[in-house]
Amino acid sequence: MPHSKYVCCLNSASHSTEQIGGKAASMTRLWAMDAPVPPAFAITTEAYRLHTSRLGIPQRASAVIDAELPAIRARIIAAPLPPEIASAIAFEIDAIGEGIPLAVRSSATTEDSPSFSFAGLHDTALAVECRLDAVEAAVKACWASLWSERSVEYRRRGGAALDTAAMAVVVQRLVRADVSFVAFSADPMRHCARRTIISASYGLGEAIVSGLVVPDYIVIGPDGEVEDYQVGSKETMVIPSLEGGVRQAPVPRMLARQPALSDEQAREIGRIVTQLEDRFGMPLDIEGGIAEGRIYLFQARPITTCFAAA
Repeated sequence: MPHSKYVCCLNSASHSTEQIGGKAASMTRLWAMDAPVPPAFAITTEAYRLHTSRLGIPQRASAVIDAELPAIRARIIAAPLPPEIASAIAFEIDAIGEGIPLAVRSSATTEDSPSFSFAGLHDTALAVECRLDAVEAAVKACWASLWSERSVEYRRRGGAALDTAAMAVVVQRLVRADVSFVAFSADPMRHCARRTIISASYGLGEAIVSGLVVPDYIVIGPDGEVEDYQVGSKETMVIPSLEGGVRQAPVPRMLARQPALSDEQAREIGRIVTQLEDRFGMPLDIEGGIAEGRIYLFQARPITTCFAAA
């Protein structure tokens, strides 16, 4: 790809958190560790700052009042991307290829850090069509979510460290997961004891992280064996829609009553997560999925409650 300060591939650890945000920076570390991460690129904070500065939008959360936030979000979404950003994105999505669905995820500079998680505060768009107009709309929605009422309040409470947060965006090939999971490398409910806690359900991970389902609950002990497996109800799954985006679909009753993971798959997730905790040097919260029997990882973040308790 031609050099661009607005877009960069995530197969190199040379990019800083200030440039690509916390989520993307964690992905570069996963990539460097040969973790099973789908191909991805990042739209940098330089792109966000260029777009918002041309619109006259403040760079500090403390510089705005709540009544101004809807208008700020609307301006970010309505304005076309600067041509230099659009052309850099177009080059990357052309390389991915038409018909490949994408996941577009926020990656703020202070997001997914040991001190601040921002979990659930910023936008993610799943099953985005690999077209410039669709990706542009999803990127601008991620940028605008930095100015949601909840995000701004969180930034204000974080003081100077969060006041000037900027937003990068991760664009990743969507894995059409048969089963998705969220795995904690330490048990946050038991003083961050060394046990892997897995939540698993059918379809894309949005059903788990949005609380749409009661997922399976699995505990992997320090010896790597399954200590406990509680089958959740798993009545709903989120799947890609033929019209683009995602939709909810019912899980067949007999399937819902079965474990979403085999013991072998649960042990393998536990092994991967434990190894990554050792290499990151901190307890991790990891999201991933299984497609055609293969495990993929989509993101990794520190478990902030473990740092708070330390």
